[in-house]
Amino acid sequence: SKAPIVILEQTPGLDYGIFIEMINDSGATVARGDLVTLDTAKGRNYFTTTTSGNSNLVIGMVAERILDKAKGLVQIYGPTKYLKVNGTTDIAVGDFISTFTTAGIGQKGTIGSGNCIAIATEAYAADDSSGVIDAFLLGSAR
Repeated sequence: SKAPIVILEQTPGLDYGIFIEMINDSGATVARGDLVTLDTAKGRNYFTTTTSGNSNLVIGMVAERILDKAKGLVQIYGPTKYLKVNGTTDIAVGDFISTFTTAGIGQKGTIGSGNCIAIATEAYAADDSSGVIDAFLLGSAR
């Protein structure tokens, strides 16, 4: 199999940033703004979703709708206005974002988790998982 494609400039319809092409192995279609994790069963070119809060396997955010078993772009670095989050624990500008217990959703990163994927550049405080915020993706700590 070929190495992922890295896009270092703006892609039409996407934010500026760094994107990689990966294969969705989550068992379902994923949508723009969903956080995804490395699929350790398949390896380097595959991603899945998680319901683990503060997952240390988080790799980025889906940049487009991707069907199960299909290839698509995952943003790993740079600004976005599409990051999906839960605001049960209020998110303020400057807070780190990690995975939440609902697949594809981010949350305010917890102190010491070390598994944060983004910095919020927009606040969200509603007690639900319907938030879509501006953020800056930092790339995976892994």
